[in-house]
Amino acid sequence: MGASTLLLADQVEESSASDRFWTEVWLDLSYERLANRDLDDRTSDDLSALMPEIGLGVDFQFSENIEGYLEILGEGWHVVERERDSELEENEYTLSLTQLYLDVDVDEVVEGLSFRVGRQGFYDTREWLYVEELDGIRAFYELENFLVELSASRERLYREDLFEDDTSDERVNNYILYGSYQVAEEHLVGAYALVRDDYSEDSDNPRFFGLQASGTVTDVLDYWLEMAHMRGRDGSTPLQGYGFDIGGTYRFKAPLEPSLTLAYAFGSGDSDLNDNVDRQFRQTGLQDNSYRFNGVQDFSYYGETLDPELSNLRIFTAGLGIRPSQQSSIDLIYHKYQQDVASNDFIEGALFLVPPNGESRDVGQAIDLVIGYHEFSNVRLRSKFGYFIPGDAFGASASNTYSLVMGIEYSF
Repeated sequence: MGASTLLLADQVEESSASDRFWTEVWLDLSYERLANRDLDDRTSDDLSALMPEIGLGVDFQFSENIEGYLEILGEGWHVVERERDSELEENEYTLSLTQLYLDVDVDEVVEGLSFRVGRQGFYDTREWLYVEELDGIRAFYELENFLVELSASRERLYREDLFEDDTSDERVNNYILYGSYQVAEEHLVGAYALVRDDYSEDSDNPRFFGLQASGTVTDVLDYWLEMAHMRGRDGSTPLQGYGFDIGGTYRFKAPLEPSLTLAYAFGSGDSDLNDNVDRQFRQTGLQDNSYRFNGVQDFSYYGETLDPELSNLRIFTAGLGIRPSQQSSIDLIYHKYQQDVASNDFIEGALFLVPPNGESRDVGQAIDLVIGYHEFSNVRLRSKFGYFIPGDAFGASASNTYSLVMGIEYSF
């Protein structure tokens, strides 16, 4: 074999490898502020922080049927301002292995069947069920308009932080069966069963059974529906709750593409504390409740400042939005919160830890302003301002609070 032949072979091999190798790098810097965290303006407890992030994603095609993905994420939490209880907020920096998995396609053996093994992201569109990186194995069966997913997983079964052992002590196994069907081009329905099995001392075993639907009607109306029934046990206490979220966004055919969104979400409370059954609905614990209406920017659709879990709550939402350009949007959103059953327990998932008084169900109201600007190539700008007005459930002396998020993301 001549030198020219060897050189050509090396070039072909190098070209072939580069065709199977993709990388993505992104940088993100966010400023976040939460004011008046105790709903008492007589004390100073504002908190603001910078959150830098750098991420690397690597995708490699090993063969026609095997593909791998690696994601490493460096994150920081740097406190800019802290007032009361300053010892509770410390600067923190991590370097994490957020995803590392193999995709194996066995379509030649069973049509439509594939597997994903390793640390992988579990996401649903509205992040109502889950948005989490879990260690596990997942099987996909896809045929025409039908998709079934079956998985077994655990959060941080192996260490995530490359500098510190952060393996979970909770030992919660997750078993998920999810099926979806594309009814028509613009309509998708799904059903699921999700079991969280806690092998630690808590022995929690919530089970979720639910339905999802989403789609577009006549090109101007988007809709969604989330329904879930929760069973299982919390220690020795039986669980039996339910929740739903239904809404739609109507787009007007006018300059700036104005839109109107109406939504209602409900998570049951426990009206009888003496019947040995906990009827308060909880979400899965893997959710984030973040998406967008007709804009380009995701936000916490249950409120930027309160940001609660849908548990013992009724949330009415109304939103107005415009699209100044194809890749920019402005949304103004109103929320009205009410407990299903008056309770003095902390509001699940809330950003501030102030318990209601248990006498009134009126949690309060909120207004959010969300701006997204993605017109620059590879650059995304975001700004999210939330203002929360406490209701009678926090007493007459409770004062208003606000949150602010500003950020920029660059990817290449």
